[in-house]
Amino acid sequence: MRLFIGKNHQRDASPVSSIFRLAGNDEDALTFAFGYLLAYDAAFCVQLLRKFRISPPEALSAGYSVHLQEVTTPRYGRRDIVIETDEMRVVFEAKIGGAEPTADQLLKYADELKLWESHKRRALVALTQVELSETIENDVCAKLSGEGIKFHKIQWHEVIDLVLRYTPSGDSENLKHLFDEFIRYVRSDYDMGYYDAEILIQDVNLLNAKIYKDCWMYDTSPKDKKAPLYFAPYYTQENRHPGLSMVSRVIDVENTRLVDKEAVHDSNAPTDEHLERWRDGLAKLRERAKKEGFFCNDVRLFYLDRPVTFRQTPLTKKAYKATEPPKDIPSQIPKGFSLTFGELLTVGLK
Repeated sequence: MRLFIGKNHQRDASPVSSIFRLAGNDEDALTFAFGYLLAYDAAFCVQLLRKFRISPPEALSAGYSVHLQEVTTPRYGRRDIVIETDEMRVVFEAKIGGAEPTADQLLKYADELKLWESHKRRALVALTQVELSETIENDVCAKLSGEGIKFHKIQWHEVIDLVLRYTPSGDSENLKHLFDEFIRYVRSDYDMGYYDAEILIQDVNLLNAKIYKDCWMYDTSPKDKKAPLYFAPYYTQENRHPGLSMVSRVIDVENTRLVDKEAVHDSNAPTDEHLERWRDGLAKLRERAKKEGFFCNDVRLFYLDRPVTFRQTPLTKKAYKATEPPKDIPSQIPKGFSLTFGELLTVGLK
């Protein structure tokens, strides 16, 4: 049996493939689905909070609540998702498509002081599909600092990656099914395009290779991909082992000018080691930019996870032979070039 919503008499109508689709396929429905996961599995909620470094696991041991579309008075707006304990309050403002919240909208949620006064840990999170503009981020951070409220940003593709990597607590079949339903909802029923590439690939010279390996960072043109899941450097001939052999998960992406970028935002660093490496990487990228003359240009910074070697023998451009559909690696890789996991990991060698 198949379930249809709406014009089910049409032959080309798509059947419902996820329980979450019953709530709709708009912004509200997506936040309802995400909020349900957070409320249903405390361990998953903890993992999300760890991304912001605002709550250890024990913060939820005594219980917590998740509020969807919380409203007190119209003056302070409607908060999409709120995670709350006796000591912690985290408010999410979610947007899809090309929309992003305004600074005024985000700051309005912080103005209702009576909701925050009993909480020692306070955070406001912008959850968007597109990258949040640096102007909004800086404005909100500056004004919230005096209120003791931390500001964080996260994109939907990061949420999806977190869900994909998560193993439900207790190895419960019911929980596995629930998380699978959420992924099915986003991929099949919800047309949001939560990432624009699976694996971004770029030529990387000797100096950039060292920064990538040691500092887990990479800078590129703003014309490059905005939301890849992974980054794989193609080491050029000047490197000891040229070709593709390493890959890193993309943790955060930021558009900025290195002349203005004096410090790394620590909100999305999973560990202190990440933060230390990124700080070192930013210093080295700024130094390189001064020498190479693009210190004042716009760049896209990729904050990466620890590099992982997926091939002992690097895959070179000459040896690469894509399967269906054919996609050769150009001799000079252009900005925005990417491969799927299937194209990269199941290739044949001549």
